[in-house]
Parts: sequence; C-alpha cells; structure tokens
Amino acid sequence: MRENPLRTAAKGFMGLLLAEGIFVSILGLLIVILPQITTFALSILLSIGLVAIGLYKFINSIILRKEIHHAWLSMIIGILMVVTGAYLTMNPFFNILVLTMAIGIYFILEGINSITIAIQKKQLLKYWWVTLFSAIIQFLLAFIIIFGLPATALWTIGILIGVNMLFSGISLISIYLGTRGIIN
Repeated sequence: MRENPLRTAAKGFMGLLLAEGIFVSILGLLIVILPQITTFALSILLSIGLVAIGLYKFINSIILRKEIHHAWLSMIIGILMVVTGAYLTMNPFFNILVLTMAIGIYFILEGINSITIAIQKKQLLKYWWVTLFSAIIQFLLAFIIIFGLPATALWTIGILIGVNMLFSGISLISIYLGTRGIIN
C-alpha cells in the first residue's frame, strides 16, 4: 500500500526540524560557553554593516541627487555612517560598550512599559502581577548590565544570544517530540 505523500512530506519536514533544533541548541550552548567571542564578532559585524549602509546611502544620494530633495543631507548622513562605522570597527571595545549600554537602556524601557501595562490593565488581567514581576526582572537585568559596565560588556550580548538560541533549539526539539506520534 502506498503511503500518503502529505505524510511523507511531513516526516521529512519533522526530520529537518529535529536537525535544526539540535544544531541551534548546540550552537546556543557553545555561545553561552564562549560569550566574549560572540559579543566581539557581533560588534565587528555591526560596525562593518554600518560602513556598508553608509557607503550605499552616500552613493545612492549621488546617483539620485536630481530626484531627491536635499540630496546633500543624505550624503552627509551617509558619510557620518561610514565614519562612525569605521571608528567602531577600529575600536571594538567601545562598540561593545555602546551596544551593552543600549541593551541596558532597552531593559529599562521594557520595564517601564511592563509596569504601565500592569497598572493600566489591573482590572482586566487576572494575573497582572506577573507583568509587574516581569518589570522587576527587567529592571534587575538593566541594573546588572549598566552598573556592571565595563565588565558586563564582554559577555552580555553573547549570553543573551546564546540563551535565546539554546531555548529556541530546545523548543524545536520539543515540537518534534510532541508531534512525532501524530505523524508516524
């Protein structure tokens, strides 16, 4: 008897999902073990990206100068992006410091947002206090990151990326395990 083509495709997809989950989990674990390498590599990659985008913006402004009002302003922005990216590429530890401070500020803003939601929706949300607890955790993370600078700059980005990848991989593996009985 011939197997259903949809079932065969689903089995293939689930096999790939399992492989991806294992790969992402291992990669995430390696990043958590070596967060400084990830942090450094990401900072360099972002700096080079800023240079590339700045060059594109500058060249695009020259090419489209007749179609763009105030093309000179776009050219200046492109030049500033190139100079900033070049500076950050040559000073990766300053780059890492700036990125880490931005993450700390992000956690502060998310904490403020969570508190606002918890207070405003207290009447509607049965478990509003969970959102308030989340805000406390966000403020705690911000405090650890910002007041631990410059030491936290070396591992913050790597740890956050690594933990995210580890749990994403575990999630993919759990999806595979949860649906394995349905497809087979």
